[in-house]
Amino acid sequence: MPASPTAPDPHIQRLVDEDYAVTIDGGYLIIDRIPYVTLAREIAWGALICAYRNVDGVPQLDNDHQCWFTGSMPHRADGTSLEGPLVSEKQPHTVAGRAVQMRFSNKPEPIGDFFDSHYNKVMHYIRKLSRHARDIDPAVSATSVGSYRRREVPSVFHYANDAIAQGGLDAVADKLRLRRVCIVGVGGTGSYLLDALSKEEIERIDLYDHDVIEPKNPFRMPGAMSREDAYAGHNKALWLPSRYAVMRTGVTGHPLRIDADNVAELAGADFVFIAVDHGPSRGIIARFLVEQRIPFIDVGIGVDKRADVAALIARARVTLVTPDTAHLVDELPTADDSEDAVYNNIQVLEINAINAMLALIRFKQYLGFYAADERPDVIKYVSSWNALVLRGPTQA
Repeated sequence: MPASPTAPDPHIQRLVDEDYAVTIDGGYLIIDRIPYVTLAREIAWGALICAYRNVDGVPQLDNDHQCWFTGSMPHRADGTSLEGPLVSEKQPHTVAGRAVQMRFSNKPEPIGDFFDSHYNKVMHYIRKLSRHARDIDPAVSATSVGSYRRREVPSVFHYANDAIAQGGLDAVADKLRLRRVCIVGVGGTGSYLLDALSKEEIERIDLYDHDVIEPKNPFRMPGAMSREDAYAGHNKALWLPSRYAVMRTGVTGHPLRIDADNVAELAGADFVFIAVDHGPSRGIIARFLVEQRIPFIDVGIGVDKRADVAALIARARVTLVTPDTAHLVDELPTADDSEDAVYNNIQVLEINAINAMLALIRFKQYLGFYAADERPDVIKYVSSWNALVLRGPTQA
């Protein structure tokens, strides 16, 4: 091994020293120029791509034995396909910025030291492919001049979400790489929205709320809060960012109640979530966003008492408004009905949570992260029905 290794661990360095073309691209290990045999019994070249994770110089394979391949279906020298023994998935998509055609899933028998290092893993597949190419041309090889390149992918997180690379989901996850998302109101539903959105590669999440934390609030917010914090009178928008700073950057609190005088704070956002229980404020915010052509989701919950059975009926609503559906702003609840909001005195954590998660799913559908066979303008959940009600254009 060289005195000044260039690779992040000795197993990757060994690949370089043995003259393989090695790239680490974010959470992926890529080996280029792997020879294989095509259906026409010709030699072609492809790249192997697999998830790569290294913690303090120690490789972490997590029992992941699969690799993606950029070439066409590999064959033996006699023209018989290797699909059966090698291929687990034939669905072209993009991994690490490359067009992959399939995913390999094969383990050696016996398993031996396969999971000890990324070297052992990729060499298993290199041998599986190149041996048949050498049956046609004994001089062909996956090695040339050893090289190592690394491309760091910018991230708001202090550590990587390895599940994205392991699933080859970066092209899907990148759809959520927005510059700025705002949450207006971070009480019950808004705090659950923050908890979920903070796990995405959104560069900046701005929180707006003028209220302070009261002892009842932690009972309908994610996580746990100490008694000292619950009684300290912290502003919600200022306190919450500190809870997420240990994991990521870019969450900023603003102790403001958004009204007609400061609604321009939301200008330039890529997307906004409105999670307020004050109808007039909702109307001011929604109309400004429509004027600015900023897509947004308005959420709301309601809880009624059923005295006859000493039980509750809860409702949650999600309304997606885009520049193409601006007319929906006229249907939002904008009356001042705060005195009738029974849920202010009832802890309904699960309704806040389902409200936020339905909103998040609809948000991700809007951005193309989730497929949507139906695309409703409004989604309503009613606890007594155990059902979702969709309203508006539903056909994708």
